[in-house]
Amino acid sequence: MDTAQATNQRLGNFFAACRDLADRAFTQKAFKSETSLWAAAFVLLSLAYFTQFQFVRDESIIRSIKTTFVNIAPIVLIGVSIRLFVRRYLLDLPLALQLGAHLLLAVVFTHVWYLLVLVSASFRLDWLTSGIALSPFYESATLWQLLQGIVIYAAIQGLIYGRWLQERLRDAELRLEDALESKPDLNSDGMAAVFVKTDGEFRQIDLEDLTHIEANGDQVLLHTRRGQFSCNKALSEYAQKLEESGYIRIHRSHLVRATAILAAEPTGDGRLSIHLDSGRSIIASRSGSRAFKEYTR
Repeated sequence: MDTAQATNQRLGNFFAACRDLADRAFTQKAFKSETSLWAAAFVLLSLAYFTQFQFVRDESIIRSIKTTFVNIAPIVLIGVSIRLFVRRYLLDLPLALQLGAHLLLAVVFTHVWYLLVLVSASFRLDWLTSGIALSPFYESATLWQLLQGIVIYAAIQGLIYGRWLQERLRDAELRLEDALESKPDLNSDGMAAVFVKTDGEFRQIDLEDLTHIEANGDQVLLHTRRGQFSCNKALSEYAQKLEESGYIRIHRSHLVRATAILAAEPTGDGRLSIHLDSGRSIIASRSGSRAFKEYTR
């Protein structure tokens, strides 16, 4: 295997490891979608606030639930809006511009959240007739509220950028997998090879070891002298790539290496029974039988 292929394999392993780490952090079984991840984060934050109000302030359960809602509801509203804004407009900007934008957004988030908390805490059912009278927190409580806003904003960005990083790693891994599997490559001996992904890593298979390729439902099985490997590519893709490498499409589900064929005998209906050196025999289709005969001319 040459240096470039070894580098590509190491990159593939690196992307797979990073994506698996991101999957464990952001998409465990409870977090199959981004919505469930955000919902879980807000629930945990709500429990933290409720616990604080219950045991630190020693409030009643009803009072703690109301105060928790007053704090969390604005976070959900502003957080979802900021997520949409960051995903749509910020992630493609240069890093310096992103940092500047986040400084401004952190200030906006913190102050808008504080304002909405004040409005929610002062809201009464008869507000249409009595109005809403805002009562600001005392100075130390205000500073603590603003500090909480900055920390919560940072946590929201952690979720956004963590998910974005996971998506980028998956895209990079898929692009590398497609580049490796979509065409034969050459190893250090000049022999054509294909790559398949198995057990989270890219494995090189020399065409000399490959006896035949078989379509099996949504997968393709690559039969070698060392065993068989599966991948999700279509058999037609291998047929297009390997036409000039001594492979014959003897059936819509079978692509065989010509040098692996020991014998071919007629079955009496215009078809051939192809016997491979692996001990496998395959009945070729009529068009596949014609392709074999043309190849041997």
